[in-house]
Amino acid sequence: MADPFDSPVDVEADDAGLSGLAQMAAALVFALVTLAVLNAHAFAAWADALEPGTRSARIGAVADGFADRTAAGGLDVPRAALNAGWNRVKAARWPNQDAPE
Repeated sequence: MADPFDSPVDVEADDAGLSGLAQMAAALVFALVTLAVLNAHAFAAWADALEPGTRSARIGAVADGFADRTAAGGLDVPRAALNAGWNRVKAARWPNQDAPE
């Protein structure tokens, strides 16, 4: 009889000796860091929307500094390009169509 805790989807250790759990943890850390760096502007916007106070001022300063550092490193270029493309699509009009008011 099989052990009731055996998973049918266990990942065997790879050549470096990482178990399935370690591989998943590495993938999650990579995704977390990538999303944090590439979405620093969203963190700053969230911090700006917080209720005013000393704690939110500190959070806003950290978030704005982080967003500025990622922008200085050019990490916001893909988001800015996508945003510019989206704004062009929103501004597009059919022939004889008036601009929105």
